[in-house]
Amino acid sequence: MPDKWNNIWQQRADQPLSADAWLRRALPLLPPGRALDVACGRGRNALFMAERGYDVTAVDDSVEALAQVLEVARSRHLNIALRQMDLERTCRLPGSGYDVVMQFFYLQRSLLPALRQAVRPGGVAILRTFSLAGPFPGGPGNPAFALAPGELLQMFAGWQVLLHEEGLEQSHRGGSLAGIVARRPLDDPACA
Repeated sequence: MPDKWNNIWQQRADQPLSADAWLRRALPLLPPGRALDVACGRGRNALFMAERGYDVTAVDDSVEALAQVLEVARSRHLNIALRQMDLERTCRLPGSGYDVVMQFFYLQRSLLPALRQAVRPGGVAILRTFSLAGPFPGGPGNPAFALAPGELLQMFAGWQVLLHEEGLEQSHRGGSLAGIVARRPLDDPACA
């Protein structure tokens, strides 16, 4: 699988890097501090957050993607910690206590407990990916890579939902999108 993604990112190397619209919309809701970008790809969201003063760690399995993040970060004089990790094999994330944990267009349900645990109490998780909700045909080829209607809300049950939307916007690949911005409770029992 890494070779497939290395090839994809290599083919997209000249495409512009623009932060996801959901991240731009949610930015006023995010606390300052440390951010983790899970499955960062070419780093469009990690770079956006670093430019806004966040201490960013970016994780991906693709060597090519991480090399592109490093190149752009250096050219913009940004410091981003990069971690190559096969998330499907490890189901863990580098550290915890992040103020913001973000994951865009990558859905690995087995990673959710680690993602939730990586957010510090009072910190925020922000996710956006494909959804089966909404009237738009198409979407990812494998339905396992799309959220069921209401699934994001179930994933973050017990957290304060600051922003949530699903099925209202069409993906550039077809199908709908779902997104959530959720704050981990200060008294989360998982912190003990």
